[in-house]
Amino acid sequence: MSPSLDSLSVELLDIIVSFVHPSPALGKLALVSWKFNSLVTPHLYRHIVLYADGPEGGFTRMLPLTFLMLRKPSIASLVRSFTFCGMFHNEKCTTINVEGQCDYDEGECRLPWPNHPELDETLRRVVKEVSHSEEEELGWQVEVLPRYAPMDTAIFPLLLMSFPNLRRLDMEICSLREDFLARIFNRIASSEPPFDVKPVFTQLTDIMIANNDEDHPSEYVFFAACCRLPAVKRLYGHRLGANGDWPQLSERGGVISQIETREPQRSKLLPVDTPQSSRPGDATSDMDTFELRYSTLHYTDLPVVFSALRSPHTIIYHIGCSLSYTPIRTPDIISAIAIHATSLRHLAIDHEDYYIEDGLGLNDIAEPISFVGFIALTHLRVAPLFLFGSVNLGEAPNPGSVDERAMLNRLRWVLPSTLESLYITNAYFVFGDQHAHIAEAFEVLLQHKECVPHLRELVFEGDFGDLENIQRAGRVIRVAEEMGVDARVISLPQDEYVKQRGWGWDEEVSFETCASSRLQTGINDGRNRESSLDMHQVVLVEFGQARRSSIMRVLDSGLSLWRKWENGMGTDGGAGALLEHGELL
Repeated sequence: MSPSLDSLSVELLDIIVSFVHPSPALGKLALVSWKFNSLVTPHLYRHIVLYADGPEGGFTRMLPLTFLMLRKPSIASLVRSFTFCGMFHNEKCTTINVEGQCDYDEGECRLPWPNHPELDETLRRVVKEVSHSEEEELGWQVEVLPRYAPMDTAIFPLLLMSFPNLRRLDMEICSLREDFLARIFNRIASSEPPFDVKPVFTQLTDIMIANNDEDHPSEYVFFAACCRLPAVKRLYGHRLGANGDWPQLSERGGVISQIETREPQRSKLLPVDTPQSSRPGDATSDMDTFELRYSTLHYTDLPVVFSALRSPHTIIYHIGCSLSYTPIRTPDIISAIAIHATSLRHLAIDHEDYYIEDGLGLNDIAEPISFVGFIALTHLRVAPLFLFGSVNLGEAPNPGSVDERAMLNRLRWVLPSTLESLYITNAYFVFGDQHAHIAEAFEVLLQHKECVPHLRELVFEGDFGDLENIQRAGRVIRVAEEMGVDARVISLPQDEYVKQRGWGWDEEVSFETCASSRLQTGINDGRNRESSLDMHQVVLVEFGQARRSSIMRVLDSGLSLWRKWENGMGTDGGAGALLEHGELL
């Protein structure tokens, strides 16, 4: 007679359950018995992904989910990763069924707080704990206590801080005010009450903050707060920037460079609840990778952000989002990053393809910069603009002039002797007809390889245009090979489909929340409706059931593991099962 499932050990059953997919199957398995219920629960809640399934933004079941986590800490402690994709819900949305009437289908309306006897007491208790004054407590109550609590920016902090074991946060934000989020995250980073006695995010190592607006940048006050969280190892930002020539974190003109040993200036424009430790010189995070893509921070905010990192090994700053309308100043960029000149091993400074072609702004400063002071740097990925400046890129110096000799020999003096790999982006500005003099500078560098004795790799990436440009590249490649350097080109034609790159230096990390990724992979807003849950579901599908195949870095028991995620949401039938599972607890 074959043994029953109940006769198997708990350890073996747990292994079996870990292979049960999709999520609806787990929900049904949880209803088999109390034994299976206790086994399945950690697997059901480990990875949560929420999609904005309301017609005008927001996860329609946000309030029931938040109350569940606040009321049941044992469930909240199971959450390891949390993802939100889409627009926040806010007070202007029309999906609130206040009077029992709704312009949309019933399943599309934002659900209210559950009708539970402990609701008011629970919400007031949490609000009181996080408030530092009666005035602040009243402000929270105004946003949180209404039956439909329409302001998601006030709800998200309460939900996120209920996850004591959160390790991965993947969020889309919008241009709406982030004051509640930034306030709570700053207090967590500084161990201010109540987080001095009830610390949270002690295991939060990976964060992605993405902007869901395809045109305009999102403010980065919340992102800056994430820089200071104590356990963060990898932090990524997408389409963040200042909407004009004014800072978000520091006072105008308060550019600070610790390398130049200037006295740090106190900011007047930092948020009210931003503690002093977030200011330059008070590093709090031991970070491996910091990446900003299609983003433009105000030049006075750069030192505030970069000095919040402690000894990062990798920094990637890809300037973009042209509608930010904030000045780009190369000396300020390198000055802020140079705080980490002794720890950086990988550095990338790049810009969108059209940046130079559209012309520099009136307040832009595009001077050449030097990397020679980065004594630990082995890998540099950089656009020609930062090596040569806009003047040298624009036109060749007079033949035989002092300026020409300085330009041709420039690379010999601006690269660190530790450099092993040099990766040049926007290669058109090296090999194009009007930039041919730049290609000669690379030949001079290779002919004087003693300046970079460890250089073993040289890569040119970009649009090479016509045959003559390719021939120029070929000449540089031949010189590199003669000097024992592995050289190659990567052609990226402009105005053609290019799949969104992965994140991190090796571009192997993926996130759900990246508007450009979704657009470029052919996933449009329609997927929100297709993947939304039925009206009874409390928690969305397991994070491991992400839509598209990708390789994502997650942490399990403190170890970095690589895991391949399968296609398909697998939501059919899972909603009711999860709700019923929750009722068993």
